[in-house]
Amino acid sequence: MSEITKLIDMNTVYLGIGLIIFMIVNITLGSIDAVLTNTFDWGKFKRGIIKAIVVLICFILIYIAGAINADVIIINVNGQEVNILTAIYFVIFSGLTWYVKEVLTKLASLVKAQIVIEEKK
Repeated sequence: MSEITKLIDMNTVYLGIGLIIFMIVNITLGSIDAVLTNTFDWGKFKRGIIKAIVVLICFILIYIAGAINADVIIINVNGQEVNILTAIYFVIFSGLTWYVKEVLTKLASLVKAQIVIEEKK
């Protein structure tokens, strides 16, 4: 494996760990808010936990498959080749971005702050 591939590998792992942490924080903040407003739903809580576990398992499996087949090109856009690990990185990055927005919104709500979070393109 080249040095760049190793770097992408570790960045993808760190990004995946960050995604799981943000998912846990999102579930925790949502649960605390629901408890405080007497709207806690065990079913919704269990679904959130199951979703986080499934994402973790899928991340691990896809990462392994991508690492084994790191040189397989899956997309060629305007001459730019993207391998499996890079594609996995982009998907995890997108998920992390969404969960960061959710967590910041919930944190702001809990501390009763007025903030506007927008995605930049």
